[in-house]
Parts: sequence; structure tokens; C-alpha cells
Amino acid sequence: MALDLKTLIVRRSRGMASLNLIFASGVFGLAVAVVWQAWQQGESFGASLLFLAIAAFWGVLIGQQFRDTEPKVIVGRDGLELPGVADAPIAWAKVEELALGTGIRALGGGRLDVYVDPETYSKLKLGNRWMGDLIVRRPGTKPGFTILGAGLDTKPRVVFEAIRRHWPPAETAPKE
Repeated sequence: MALDLKTLIVRRSRGMASLNLIFASGVFGLAVAVVWQAWQQGESFGASLLFLAIAAFWGVLIGQQFRDTEPKVIVGRDGLELPGVADAPIAWAKVEELALGTGIRALGGGRLDVYVDPETYSKLKLGNRWMGDLIVRRPGTKPGFTILGAGLDTKPRVVFEAIRRHWPPAETAPKE
């Protein structure tokens, strides 16, 4: 996709990733302390080890997200590019509807729901919310996906406004 002055590149929020990393480190430290205390007191620490393993797995995921500086969403004149989710930019003619959702303002607030045609939707490799992915399946009967705003360095409203500069394309825009 060619970059121009009307191209918006959105990445993972470094601030949110830093806060998550600090929190994950604290949970891991707490898990180590629980295992250590159980071992010192001669108690069974199987459940504590399970908690430690889960905390370590979560910490690794958060660490990977912290190091991730790749673009997540690129809005340009050729379409909506979603690296790692779509192999090619989604042409504006394939986007059927946009909806801006609300969220907790302090956490980056909101989401952007993008509805596409079924063929395009079937080619997308969408992630899971619980794994920290920012582009996930949209529940419902219409084929679409959600761009979660809490983990992005750009608010969903800004992404929405950038998309509206290009969509709907002139050939599919409703005639007034």
C-alpha cells in the first residue's frame, strides 16, 4: 500500500502495554511468593504451581505485546490494511458498514465495528480478545470484525474519521 498524507498507521499503545507488563510482573511475583510460602511451610503447593504457570504464560504474552511495534491498522486510499489479519488490503468497496462503539474512556475507550462482505470475512484471520488481540470477531449474524481501541495508540474515533475520508468509495456512495 502506498503511503501518502491521508494514510493513518495505528500501532499497539506503548503506555497500555507498559501498564500491563507492570501488572503481569506483580502477579508473577505474587505467584512466586505463594509457592515459596507453601514450600517453606511444608504444605502441598500443586495449586500454587498451577497459578505460577498461568502467571508465567500470561507474562510471556504481555511481554510479546510490549515488544510488538508492528502496525495493526493502516488506513489508506487503497483500502483498510490489517497486517497479520488480512493478506491484502480490504478494498473500500468490500466494506459494507462501519459502527463506532463506546467503551471505558480511561482505557482508550471504545471499538470500531467493520462489516464486510462474506467472502472477505471468510479470508480474515481474526484473533481472540482473551489473548490480547486487537482485531477480533464481531458477534452477531452480519460478517464483521471489531478493532478494539483500548490497546491502540490511536483512538477508535480517529480511525473512524480516517476511514470516512475514503469510504464509501465514490462509485458505491449513495446518490443524493
